[in-house]
Amino acid sequence: MKNRILTLAGATAVLLGLTVPAQAQQPTTPSPTIPSRGTTTRPAWEFGLGYQWLRTGAFCATFDASNCTSDDPQTHAFGLTANAARSWGLFGVVADVGWSRDTDELDDNNFGGDSLNSDIFHAAGGVRFSGRWGRIWPYAEVLGGVGYQSYHVELTTVTFTETRTWPMAQAGGGATFVTGDGWGIYLQVDYRRMFLDEAEDFQTGRNDVRAVFGVRMVLD
Repeated sequence: MKNRILTLAGATAVLLGLTVPAQAQQPTTPSPTIPSRGTTTRPAWEFGLGYQWLRTGAFCATFDASNCTSDDPQTHAFGLTANAARSWGLFGVVADVGWSRDTDELDDNNFGGDSLNSDIFHAAGGVRFSGRWGRIWPYAEVLGGVGYQSYHVELTTVTFTETRTWPMAQAGGGATFVTGDGWGIYLQVDYRRMFLDEAEDFQTGRNDVRAVFGVRMVLD
């Protein structure tokens, strides 16, 4: 009986000795990891929304040829703009719209009124050439379109509105600073030429400058 117990104990010890090393040698399966999402480097679409500051060139706004003198350049401190671009590599097409407003107090001796509100709208389309330097994407663009300007005058005794529509050409550029996957901020400066009607506006053109700061969404 004693021999049987010793034999059973020995066999159990041998089995335990073989089992423990086998379990220790089993490879551990690594837990699956979720790959991190990379930053877009070749966007097919870009959409921008921003604030625009507009400085218009000298323009005769009296609408009277007998005493027309060019006004000083006018600053439209408040404005909004939106744009969309479709890119194929470094080349793309772009559409841009915007609105700016300026309010001036009128001189009672000249106008007999209180205020003049000037609103400028534009819609244009053209081509864009872009670069991709890490998270900085510079670009240059050339656009053509139309500009619409409205003058709303509040006089002491009467109120009236005058509007003008002109062709325009715009050239400029800027840079998008990618701050996350799918979006960034951008800065842009443009020169704009408004083609006026000499018979109606008493001059052939006006030179405007625009600066833009905004956010941009980029999509593959």
